[in-house]
Amino acid sequence: MGEHERQRHILEDELGRPLHALVDDDLARANEQFRRRTFEAFASARLVLASCTLREYLETYAEDRQPPLMVADALDVGECVELMRAFAVSSCPVLTGDAKTFLGWCSVTDVLSMVLGAVERIRPPSEDLVRLTSAVSGKPHVHSAWGVLRRSVRTVTSSERLSDADSIEKSEVDLDNARRKWLSSIDRTDVRAAVDEVCKLTLKQARRMTHSEEDGRMVSRVSAEDADLLELVRSGFLRNVITAGDAVAPRRCHECHRVCTYSLRPDEKDDMKPKMVVEALISQTDVIDFLLDNSDRFDETLKRQNLQSLGLGKAIHHRVFPDSDVLSIFPTTRLLDAFATMHMSGRSCLGVVDEPRGCLVDVLSVSDLLDAVFDPEGLCDTVQAYTNSRATERRPLIVVHEDSDFIDVLRRMRDEAVHHVFVVDLDGSPLRVVTPSDCLSRIALPGSRKVGWRYDTYDVHPDTFSKNPSQLARPAPGSAA
Repeated sequence: MGEHERQRHILEDELGRPLHALVDDDLARANEQFRRRTFEAFASARLVLASCTLREYLETYAEDRQPPLMVADALDVGECVELMRAFAVSSCPVLTGDAKTFLGWCSVTDVLSMVLGAVERIRPPSEDLVRLTSAVSGKPHVHSAWGVLRRSVRTVTSSERLSDADSIEKSEVDLDNARRKWLSSIDRTDVRAAVDEVCKLTLKQARRMTHSEEDGRMVSRVSAEDADLLELVRSGFLRNVITAGDAVAPRRCHECHRVCTYSLRPDEKDDMKPKMVVEALISQTDVIDFLLDNSDRFDETLKRQNLQSLGLGKAIHHRVFPDSDVLSIFPTTRLLDAFATMHMSGRSCLGVVDEPRGCLVDVLSVSDLLDAVFDPEGLCDTVQAYTNSRATERRPLIVVHEDSDFIDVLRRMRDEAVHHVFVVDLDGSPLRVVTPSDCLSRIALPGSRKVGWRYDTYDVHPDTFSKNPSQLARPAPGSAA
């Protein structure tokens, strides 16, 4: 199959609606045409990804990297958070207490889910909140080709309430009111008890009590080394991860943020079957870096694209791509309420805006929980108090405008080592937040097949720990599993 045919096949296979089928629906036809124009604009970027196999990438870019931080399920959650903070990671693989078998992943989003789950047990939400959350849980996204679930449930802003916008449904307002009422009932004692409960749980106990998001995938280097990076992006990063949801947060889907490669090797001490040697972690940011390193191979069509032309500017009524508009909070918002908003709305960050003009002044990321979870009193303080206390440690706030070139935004994302770039209007008010997931979802499309994912049948080879920071994360001999 020629490259042109392959690209067309990807488009038709994943979007799947021929234009002639939309002749009686002008909006759907316009959306489909926009989607196709965007897909064609990134043809040269896909060629760059398709030109490099996983084997070539690992030999060139990842051979000298340390394997990822790995933790044993005998560690308690508090220790795991300390390790993630020390190694500046937001997710890590979890092994059994004897460091032999891979179990899954633990991410900072999982920790947030655990804390909010403990708060729910201590301060149960009202029946109305549970009912309203259940009503939207699992509701299909308007473009089901991108996933079986909607990406998030919208939080109604104060300005929308004042304007009585026609786009707001009564159910959205009712749900938002129920959320706010429940959050206002949570006091310092509840927060302290919830954090203490979660930090004392072992990862083994926590995984039994809560459904891990498993925001990471394992890929066999042997079976997938001839797969190209385009296939890795489509079948790894862009294949949806489904969250379980709970009484206050509906189920939703999102992209995967990292994959770990492994190979199989015999174990001299146990020749019953080969074991997996975990080798390298590849993240969405790594793929962005690779594209920038090869940006001289982009054609002029891609180099001329700005954020507005790609639907990354101001909010639009239709949802061609599954990214979310930026959700903002005030500096006076309680820190716990901000993290709860992330959990309930499916966001990984919130913009912090001042009053009364709504100018963007800061950003709060879910990774900030790694610091905040050890200060229950601070969780009951304001967002401003938290950000001021860590002003020297935080990454810079990066803002761009709608007419900014897409390639320049990628460069700023890499140069400033940030995962969130905010698009603002001329007054500095946020319009949208751009993440690596947003960029990759425009360059490629979700794949329909897997590339060598394996989770269960293999134990972990001792060689994995030869140069692995997880050696520090293993429990002391004789500790309880």
